Amino acid sequence: MRIFFRLAVISCCFILFCLQANSQDQTKTRDKYTLLTMAYNQRPLLLYKGQLQLNASYRFAARTKSFDSDGNMISLKDKGSASMIHTWIYELKYGITDFIELGIDSYWMKNGIRSESASILSGSNIITTNRLDEFKGSGDLTISAALRFPFEYKFFDFMVKGGLTLPVAEYKPRQPAHTITDYSSPENFTVNYMFNNRNGTGVAYANLSAAGKITFSRISLEARGLYRFPAGESESIRWSWTRYGSTFTYYNSPCSLLPDRSLTVNGSVHYQAAGWLDLFLGTYYYKTSDGWTEFSGLKYANPEIMLTTLEPGFELQIAPSLTIYQYAGFQLAGRNSDAPFYLLTTLSFNMFPFWK
Repeated sequence: MRIFFRLAVISCCFILFCLQANSQDQTKTRDKYTLLTMAYNQRPLLLYKGQLQLNASYRFAARTKSFDSDGNMISLKDKGSASMIHTWIYELKYGITDFIELGIDSYWMKNGIRSESASILSGSNIITTNRLDEFKGSGDLTISAALRFPFEYKFFDFMVKGGLTLPVAEYKPRQPAHTITDYSSPENFTVNYMFNNRNGTGVAYANLSAAGKITFSRISLEARGLYRFPAGESESIRWSWTRYGSTFTYYNSPCSLLPDRSLTVNGSVHYQAAGWLDLFLGTYYYKTSDGWTEFSGLKYANPEIMLTTLEPGFELQIAPSLTIYQYAGFQLAGRNSDAPFYLLTTLSFNMFPFWK
């Protein structure tokens, strides 16, 4: 409790200092067009006072490979379980001052994971099983506040951000929709297992992050770190069923789990090729730990996930109020993790709605 109290006092003092420093209103000496068209190598890490930014992103991922517990690459195509992931991300940010920023974001994702078909042979009898795990729906809502150094950006900047992810999305799995096909006899048929999962977590998360940026003429270096941890356990349900002929009867029972903590560290090198074009090459490291899942009253630790990714991309400003971000993700190494190749495209709309 003492640590949290001290952090709260320090944060309040920092905010008051920012407000006092910002009372000089540096934006009065600059026009709106200049601020909206500021190149990346001249821009601070946070928005300017009164700036409103809406980011709409689409992430397309091809889930064709994964890493096992020893870090070996596995081809999901060979196992018949490759899939596509479609994610839409929404983010709204507003600059309270040149040094304080508020934000809110969420997402919607769809992913269907089809497992390799299996057959049970007994004499002339054949029972084939297929499995599809579908993840579909909205994610939880994150609200955040960020603070940066209270002086105008020259060549170095630093910011800290704190946030809370609220468990507003549906998270308990829907009833499965298993079917029987190719039914020729009680000993010859195909079972299609379909599990309907949601993307919510059912528990609040605390998010702590920091970022630093340093610029040398056209070259900028940026580093970021994010640590997320759940507020507690989550209560969910687990589905079971019985089958009679081609009819399934479903039952659910309560279960509990503790979502993983996660750490993300990433760095990037930027080259300002033109005032409207920024080229960058980034990499990030992702790791989870300390989560568990309950099965039959026993708690089993979740396997720790590790993933290292390379991300080349660019920022292209096509109008004062519209910027496009595009980057690709290539998985370099990992453990207990999928390794999808992905493309993420972001349209960023910027404006000063209350500019006088």
